[in-house]
Amino acid sequence: MLNIKSVEEQTGITKQNIRYYEKKGLLSVKRNEENSYREYDDEDIRTLKIIKLLRKLDMPIEEIRKVLAEEISLSKAINTQKEYLEKEREKLQDAISFCDKVEPNTLSSLDIDKYLAAMEREEKNGSVFADIIEDFKKMAQAEAVCAFSFRPDTMCMNPAEFTEELLKYAEDNHLSIFITKESMYPEFELNGIAYTAYREFGRFGANIVCKAKDADKIKPKDVSGKRTILYSIFKTLFPIMVIALPIYLAFMPKTGITEIFLLIYIIVLAGGFVLYNRLKK
Repeated sequence: MLNIKSVEEQTGITKQNIRYYEKKGLLSVKRNEENSYREYDDEDIRTLKIIKLLRKLDMPIEEIRKVLAEEISLSKAINTQKEYLEKEREKLQDAISFCDKVEPNTLSSLDIDKYLAAMEREEKNGSVFADIIEDFKKMAQAEAVCAFSFRPDTMCMNPAEFTEELLKYAEDNHLSIFITKESMYPEFELNGIAYTAYREFGRFGANIVCKAKDADKIKPKDVSGKRTILYSIFKTLFPIMVIALPIYLAFMPKTGITEIFLLIYIIVLAGGFVLYNRLKK
């Protein structure tokens, strides 16, 4: 029989995740009748390794539970996961296809101008607009990584509940997490980025707010200062424009000048929606 520390060493799975898998019903561990300590056997080790393998395939926790409970076969679960991964791969197909077009030359013989020209021809909506979209996407993605929040299932009244909610968030979003400090202000690594977290209470209950310890390193360095400012202005003004439109229509007189201004407004707003939708992709 093994204790949880030995299991952690043998499987490479953190004890926090092991306990989380137990709570989710993926693992049923016997307890010592004298001291109620968990005692793991070889079958538990095997089960944890199966979980680790399937999680590395990005398989959801609930799907793994069904496999272990023999509610669905392993082959069916694998095929379902393969279909999901193939759909995800389609999102990157343009990049993959272009990689196939690059001939296996050495770096010194690579015709860089040829491939850059071909890539520019394939960019949607013109290269300048595509570059702006790409920069804006980088900014939006960096902001989402620097700070994010989510609503937990419990009020997180103690460190154990706080840890459990962080683990649940990571599992639900297919993220790799390692808890470095359990407390009411926990510290953890999410996909290799160090974070701190705290609770924030509002009228609808508690939220968990997570902030990166070194946000400056996350922000894209290859986005120009002008585009960074432009992104900040867009992010601030676009929601205001959306809210202001019905108010404007309700209270402003319908004159020729107003109609021209409204037309310009609608064009800008439509452009904003296009940009917003591209940023979300």
